[in-house]
Amino acid sequence: GLIETVKSRGGYVKDLHGAENVYYQVNATYYSALGESDARMLLARAIQLFVPGTPQIWYLDLFAGRNDHEAVAAAGPGGHKEINRTDLSTADVEAGLTRDVTERQLELLRFRASFPAFGFDAECHVADPEPGRLRITWTRDDASTTLDADLVHETFEITATRAGSTVTV
Repeated sequence: GLIETVKSRGGYVKDLHGAENVYYQVNATYYSALGESDARMLLARAIQLFVPGTPQIWYLDLFAGRNDHEAVAAAGPGGHKEINRTDLSTADVEAGLTRDVTERQLELLRFRASFPAFGFDAECHVADPEPGRLRITWTRDDASTTLDADLVHETFEITATRAGSTVTV
């Protein structure tokens, strides 16, 4: 189902040595794979930043880049990887930095990088309190943060507590 969704949104799928249903890679921008929806992009990014590990962010996706079919065509056979390798000019970056979806992702990245509840020595608890919801909580010392994600309505809330004070991020 995931493969069909990405393909229906303009992405490409490379089969492993021509074998059908044995997929080697999916080629699409994150934004296009999510249906070019700012709400889905932000929800997906929040989940990505709350799962354990070091988040890897492709710069084009930070700017909500769309599939680049012209680059694929220009690259010729085997050029499917060019779909998400668009070069951004300085003007593109400057314009992208004014978009809410980019600004919000940067806020989430700053939060993940600086809030003390995250870390290799922190506790992470994942819960699915009801169908269509996901809750991830990180705790370390006097700091904790929770992502409460509504996967059905494509919304989320992040709360952060430190030294007894709670804020919504």
